[in-house]
Amino acid sequence: MMKATVKTSSLPSRKFYFLDYFFIFLSSVEKNMIQDEAFSAFKILKQEYRLGESKYKKLEEVENPTLHQQWRYRYTFNKVMDECKEYGLVIEENDHTIHLKEEAKSLLLQYRTEGPRAFNLSVFRLMEDAHKAFRTLVEFLYEANSKGSGVLVFPHYSPLELHFDRRNIQTTKAMTRYTESLVKKLQGDIDQYLKRNVDLTQKNQELLKKITHDGLLPKSSSGRFDPKEYNKITKRIRDFWLAYFLQELYECPYSMTSFDLWGYRARQIGVIQATESYPFINGKLVYPTSVVLDDVHSDDFSGIYHYSDGKRLFVHEPTLGAEKESPYKNKFLDTLVKGYFDLRRQVRYYFINLASLREIVCFRLKISMHTFEETLNVIYRLNLSGQLAIRISLEVDKLPEETSALYMKHEPVMVDGSYRNIIAIDVSKGGPK
Repeated sequence: MMKATVKTSSLPSRKFYFLDYFFIFLSSVEKNMIQDEAFSAFKILKQEYRLGESKYKKLEEVENPTLHQQWRYRYTFNKVMDECKEYGLVIEENDHTIHLKEEAKSLLLQYRTEGPRAFNLSVFRLMEDAHKAFRTLVEFLYEANSKGSGVLVFPHYSPLELHFDRRNIQTTKAMTRYTESLVKKLQGDIDQYLKRNVDLTQKNQELLKKITHDGLLPKSSSGRFDPKEYNKITKRIRDFWLAYFLQELYECPYSMTSFDLWGYRARQIGVIQATESYPFINGKLVYPTSVVLDDVHSDDFSGIYHYSDGKRLFVHEPTLGAEKESPYKNKFLDTLVKGYFDLRRQVRYYFINLASLREIVCFRLKISMHTFEETLNVIYRLNLSGQLAIRISLEVDKLPEETSALYMKHEPVMVDGSYRNIIAIDVSKGGPK
């Protein structure tokens, strides 16, 4: 992909990730101008659209939410309302009523006639008019890794991934051994991915000192910590090193919270791709699927925003086109098949996780999840009509050893009107469909 090189600015602070919140808030206000009634409708739609820790986590019905839960719902409601006011979508009156402006009514009509993607792109343009946050993020990625097409690696290893059994980590000394093993792995990853030689011993001592100061670990090396604090301690360790990679190695001026939040929004738009995990790498990847340039000379890029300085934001959206044998179709199929067999070498099953295969294809082609899904839908229809030299099978089932927690974090792939979780590919003629 082409490279953009422009100085970055700042990312504004925000409190919620999903662009879907704009739709459910505006829908709530459309039906109920009175703020408390709109809030009640908002809570119902939040449940209906499954907006929680993960968009795809099945949320339990809460008939009698606690005061804390009510406060959290109201907090989110108020934050969405604040951002809607900032973009000129609603007006909040002194009599505790909220009114939709014409722009908001047009957005709701667009959602219902053109779908959520068109709605999200319109909200994106309002955000970019106000902040240029997506340009800021894309430019930062290219500047942080100018030789690697803006790809940032954030390795992380749980104790189990480093062969530490939780049952054997009960003292400060045992937790220290885990962090020392972790440091060696991180130093190796930094050498491999960034070609830099660093010593993280001092940083690890700072981390342990902070955790001990906060009362999570005993000062004595033989002292036992509260087993209930195990997850909190390991999360603190993981967050510390993720922040270290972002702010010290990649020299990012933004907090991890802002980086993740705007990164998720950018992923929904198709501007960047951010993964919680990636096959073959213990960690997550963040990389641009767009460029900021004066112009591009390729039909594979689509301009979605024009800046006042003449630059434009182009997203990488190659399409199959009308040709029976388009170059992109062949490249996508080749990448899909190679990725499938790369994953199959790790498991004993004919079917493999489709979300994991999506991550491989998106990374190797530098495309968004949306582009992957659109292309796979076309490819799958060609498969059903017998127009491919290979056979593709897609199922909603999950692999036996994979947990619900994994699927909570991995957004499923919509193919032929259903969410699919596993895929099998047969390259031999006459193979099973």
